[in-house]
Amino acid sequence: MSAKSFNVALALSLDLVKGTPQQEEIPLESSLNRVLAQSVAALEPLPKATNSAMDGFALKCEDLGKPLEIAHTIYAGQSVEGIEVQKGQCAKIMTGALVPAGVDLVVPFEAMDFCNHTRAQAPAQGFKKGANIRLQGEDILKDELIAHAGQRIHAGLIALLASQGITHVRVFKPLKIAIFSSGDEVVALGTKAKDHQIYDSNAPMLVSLLKSYGHEATHVGKLKDDLHAQQEMMENWKDYDVVVSSAGVSVGDKDYFKDALLQKGATIHYHGVNLKPGKPIMLASFANTPRPTFVFGMPGNPVSCMLTCLTLVLPMLEKLAGSNAQSTLLELPLSTPLYFKGERLHLVLGRVEKGVFVPYRGGRYGSGAIDALGACHALALIAPGVLEVKDKVEVLLYQRFL
Repeated sequence: MSAKSFNVALALSLDLVKGTPQQEEIPLESSLNRVLAQSVAALEPLPKATNSAMDGFALKCEDLGKPLEIAHTIYAGQSVEGIEVQKGQCAKIMTGALVPAGVDLVVPFEAMDFCNHTRAQAPAQGFKKGANIRLQGEDILKDELIAHAGQRIHAGLIALLASQGITHVRVFKPLKIAIFSSGDEVVALGTKAKDHQIYDSNAPMLVSLLKSYGHEATHVGKLKDDLHAQQEMMENWKDYDVVVSSAGVSVGDKDYFKDALLQKGATIHYHGVNLKPGKPIMLASFANTPRPTFVFGMPGNPVSCMLTCLTLVLPMLEKLAGSNAQSTLLELPLSTPLYFKGERLHLVLGRVEKGVFVPYRGGRYGSGAIDALGACHALALIAPGVLEVKDKVEVLLYQRFL
């Protein structure tokens, strides 16, 4: 099976996704990072009622520039039923307080010509009808859609839904994802690594990344460098929506993963993508019902594993989870010249500083430079060729909490 281009591999994986996950209703306060299964309409307008946008004095336009009696004081949360500001009067009013009848505008305290305990005067000019008043429904009308099916819930959306008195939301059930490590040289954290061993960094990285997207990702264990042992582990994979395993997908003497999959009846959709780093990545599936179990075989190198997860795995997981989110690529100028030969698309780690993409170490680092993962927050997708300073490249900001 020949290596596919990045765009072909991505399109192929997205086309494999059919249908949506099952739904459930959960408390709003537990919905962070979950995907809405139903659109939500406003139960009431926003603002709910006409109110003051400032601390100040509420008055009629015709009374600007005149000394006025302070007839009322109105606080947020107070009813204004039965209150009306008459000609020659004003009301001391606080931010968020309901605007009573007879009021045309609100003048902030600091803009008044004078005020004391009983009287106040607003300037004759500088304010128009409606100044500093938030009208009922000016932001959102009743029955207007405020959240859409397929939208991933964030803290701001929770605030909006809570402002409508919504206590529960219908969401898609999260993907159940099994994370496996691979390789006899890999040891779990908490175990002292010997000179010929390395600590497992891929599993914690993948679990934390996928959990940040609301998935139920669990590090299930390690696949031994043994064909039959790997096949035994695959017996329970039907219980998962997705399995992600790192290492064992290249062409080494102990890379049994592909053979184990094929002998267990899996379909290999692609094995090898023209990426650097990350060429060995594999996508397979088991034809379970009601939905297949998808299997990603990731490169063992942590940098390759992370970058292929960001560019190929996450987009497919988003669609599987019922999300309509798509990666946003920015076109940004380069800070330094770059040259890449060959035919593969290059994934270059870096940072965005003052609107410019700055490649890590000027783009001169190896695929084993795991320190780059801790230092960077952006990823450029760069085709082979020569690029000069200020040439534009496509950049993905991959840290979600900058």
